[in-house]
Amino acid sequence: MLSLTDCVAFSGLTPEQLDAVACFKHVPTVVAAEWAETVLDQPDGCDQVEAALQAEVQLAHDHHLETEQAWEHGLDDFRHEHPHD
Repeated sequence: MLSLTDCVAFSGLTPEQLDAVACFKHVPTVVAAEWAETVLDQPDGCDQVEAALQAEVQLAHDHHLETEQAWEHGLDDFRHEHPHD
């Protein structure tokens, strides 16, 4: 049986990135991990993940949520690890 930690590791995202994606997609973290693992193998996958992260950072900013800083850090890390060609 896979644990949530295993699913996070397979996803290619950090826990805070997965948290933001899960909120964006309105799904549990484990489902977001599965989505990320699948979508990152697609040609436009990085763009899809970046758009989800950006949308959640903006939402957190607009609503003054405590998650803003963590999600912004996650977005910055994602952009660093997956630069546009």
